[in-house]
This record gives sequence, C-alpha cells and structure tokens, in this order.
Amino acid sequence: MTPSPARLAITTVLLAAVLTLGAGCAEAPEQAPPAATTAPATASDFGGTDIAWVQLMIPMDEQLLPVLDLVPRRTADQALIRLAADLRARYTSEIQQLKALRARAGLDESNPHAGHRMPGLVDAESLATIGGTDGAEFELKVAECLRTHLDQLASLARSELTNGTSAAVKDLARQVEASRTAGLAKLPASGAAGGG
Repeated sequence: MTPSPARLAITTVLLAAVLTLGAGCAEAPEQAPPAATTAPATASDFGGTDIAWVQLMIPMDEQLLPVLDLVPRRTADQALIRLAADLRARYTSEIQQLKALRARAGLDESNPHAGHRMPGLVDAESLATIGGTDGAEFELKVAECLRTHLDQLASLARSELTNGTSAAVKDLARQVEASRTAGLAKLPASGAAGGG
C-alpha cells in the first residue's frame, strides 16, 4: 500500500532531523562497489521511510561528485586521490541502484530536496568554497566535507535499517552503512589533513 502524502512528509521531516544531528558533506568507501545485490522489490514493499531515504540519497550522492572530481586536479596527495576515485566508482554504481529503486516505487524523477541545505548535502555554496582553495587548505576542506557526508549517510542508513520495510532498500542501506563507516576510517584524524 502506497503511504499517504502526509505520512511521506512526516517521514521526510524525521529523516531530515536525523541529518541535522551532524554536519558536513561526502562518502568514503574502500573499493569499487560490488554488483547490485538488492532483493526484488515492488511498489507495495516501500514504506514512507524507504521512499524518503531513496529520495534523499540520490541528491546526497549526486551532489558530492563535483567535489570528488576536483581532487585529482587540486592535490598531489595520492591517498586522497585514491579515496576520491574509489568513492566516485561506488557512487556512480549506487546512484543507478537508487534510481532503479525509485522507479520500482513508482516515484517520478523530481528532487524534493532541490535547494535544501542540510548536513552532508553539498550545495552550490559549499562546492564554491571548496573549489576556491588548493594545496593544504583544499585537502583540509575536502576531508572535512567527506567526514561530515560519510557520517551523515551512515546515520541515515542506520535509520533506514531500523525503520524501513522494503527488503531491497534495506539491502542497499546495509551496503551504504558499511561503506561509509569504512570511508570514515580512511580519513585523516580531525585537524590532520593538510598537515603532513
């Protein structure tokens, strides 16, 4: 049964509230993502939390890509370059999985979060700030962005795992939680980025 618009709105607000508990911007896994392993899904599988999570994850992933694309052009830090490349490969695959889930849920392609500002979601202003730096300052800002983003997405994935009803969406959330947690472990200690 498709959730009512009121229930979807409430669920979206609750997910947004989870986001505001942190602060930041990107994701960091270790290697290219595995082949999609999500279970089959039908529109009736999707509860309000599942729909809200899918609709939020797509822009969260998509809006980080320009930051990742800056990395090989703005730093010689090979560890950061490798991390950005790994993240880009994972996100590119994951975005396709999310869009497939969105289609299965019978949702249109609109972005209900367009223009929103929230922790972990890279907006135009954040991208401009990062893009206006280079060297050690760039590395520090990218690391801060990635730390916030990864932390928020791990938190959102845990919320989906606790409250979601779709097996397929929860399968992907499980991969997201593991990859973001692994990515966080690859970032330098807070304040260490750019410091050598």
